[in-house]
Amino acid sequence: MIEILITLLIIAIGLLGLAALQGFSLQSSQTSYFRTQATNLAYEVTDYTRANRSIATDGWVQAEYAPRVANLLPGGTLAVTIDAAGRVDVTITWREDRVDNASAGATQSFFVSTQI
Repeated sequence: MIEILITLLIIAIGLLGLAALQGFSLQSSQTSYFRTQATNLAYEVTDYTRANRSIATDGWVQAEYAPRVANLLPGGTLAVTIDAAGRVDVTITWREDRVDNASAGATQSFFVSTQI
């Protein structure tokens, strides 16, 4: 009888560990998904700017892509700067609540810079 109770205790502890591992896996995959979306959007903005370099301005690119960033990322914002030399800086920032519950509202950002 004692052996059965000890076996049940060991199985219960193992199952609790698996449940914690599942929660961590979900958190990591959500974070990875947001970072992938931000990376793809940033490179899409730079490619779009490069393809339309004769008419590209900060406000024009921002107006085209800011709504899309806001739809794909929670609290997503886009900042684009294009200087006279043709350097494009793109920063995408989003809210990452799953990283740490204590710091709810924490933000992550992705920055890319290129010459067009």
